[in-house]
Amino acid sequence: MVKYLKVVALTIILMMAFLFLVSRFMIWQAERAYPPQGNFIMAEDTKLHYVRDGSGSPVVMLHGRDGTLHEYTLTFFDQLVSNYDAVAFDRPGYGYSQWGDEAHLSTEGQAYLINQALQKLDLENPLIIGHSYGGAVALQYLLDYPDQVKGAVLISGVAYIDEIEGGAILNIPNIPLVGPVLTNTLIPIGGRFASGIYEQAFWPAEADETYVNAMLALYSRPAQFTATARELLFMYESVNAISPRYNEIKVPVSIIFGTSDQLLDYEIDGVALDDALPKSSLVLIKDGGHKIHHTHQEVILEVIDQMHQ
Repeated sequence: MVKYLKVVALTIILMMAFLFLVSRFMIWQAERAYPPQGNFIMAEDTKLHYVRDGSGSPVVMLHGRDGTLHEYTLTFFDQLVSNYDAVAFDRPGYGYSQWGDEAHLSTEGQAYLINQALQKLDLENPLIIGHSYGGAVALQYLLDYPDQVKGAVLISGVAYIDEIEGGAILNIPNIPLVGPVLTNTLIPIGGRFASGIYEQAFWPAEADETYVNAMLALYSRPAQFTATARELLFMYESVNAISPRYNEIKVPVSIIFGTSDQLLDYEIDGVALDDALPKSSLVLIKDGGHKIHHTHQEVILEVIDQMHQ
C-alpha cells in the first residue's frame, strides 16, 4: 500500500511538472506573438504599460476585466490619433502592467495609479474612455480628480453591482496552496479554449477572431489571471462605495450601451446611471452587444468628437 501511494504521488508530481513546463512554453508563445506594443511608465512603485500616439486634446482609454489595451488598438485607436493625443493603458495587473500592492486593484487604487502616470506624461484635462469595468474605474477617476478631467465616455460601463460575478474558475487563484499550482499549470492550457465568454460579449455580432486569439493568449497567463481573480475581491466594495456618489460628478459623461448586451443590463448600468448623473447623455445602440466599440466604432468616435465641442 505504501509503495502504491509513493507511485501515485510520484506520478502526480511528474504530471504537474510536465504541465508546468507546457504552460511555460505556452506563456512564452503568447508573449512572443503579442509582445508589448508601447512604453512603460512607473506610477509610484508600479510599472504600467501604455501606447500613445497623435496630438491634440488627450483621450485616455481604460479596458474592461476581460481585456487589455488591445481593446482599443484593435478598434478605434488609429482613428483617434489623427485628431487627439491618444493613450491606451493596460490596467494594473493586465497585459504588461504590474499590479504590485493588492490595494492597487480597487477602483480607487487604479484611478490613483492612472492619475500618477498621466501627471508624469504631462497629460492635462483628459477625456477618459472606459469600457466595461474600465467604466467603473473611470467613474472613480471623475470623483477623485474632478478638477483634472474633461469628462468621460463609458462604453458598456459598469456602474452598479448587486453581486460579484465571475464563476468558480476565477476563484482558483485565491485557493490557498492549490490555487497557485493550478493557475500555473492548468489555466494557461485550458484558458486557450475559453472563447465562450468572448462569443457572449460580442453577441449578437460574431466575435472578432484576431481579438479573441490575442485575449485568450494573454488572459490565460498566470499573472493576469491571478490579477483578475484578486480584482474580483475588490469589485463589490469598490463599485458600491462610489455608486451613491454619482450625483457629485459635475463633468460631462456620455454613456453608450447596446440593448442586447449579454453581460450587463443597459437599464441598470446605462439608464439608471444617466438618471443619477447631473450632466450626462445616453446613447442606446439597438441590438448592440457588450463589445459595441468593435462593431459600432463610428458611434464611439462621433460621441468623442461631440465631447470636445
